[in-house]
Amino acid sequence: MSNNNQFYLLSIYLKTNERSQSWLARRLQISPMTISKWKRDNKIPHVQKLAICQVTGTTYEQLWEDV
Repeated sequence: MSNNNQFYLLSIYLKTNERSQSWLARRLQISPMTISKWKRDNKIPHVQKLAICQVTGTTYEQLWEDV
């Protein structure tokens, strides 16, 4: 994965913290297929990025600093 991929740092976070995409989907109360679509399309909506920061306890810059 290249670091211009919107999912790159999120994937690293999930792996480092032993979390799955399914875990993230449950925390966001969305379908796991939605996360798969974000990964496939390399596009995560801004509002969802903020929600991901909230459920993971990270800052926006930590997950999307160079994206």
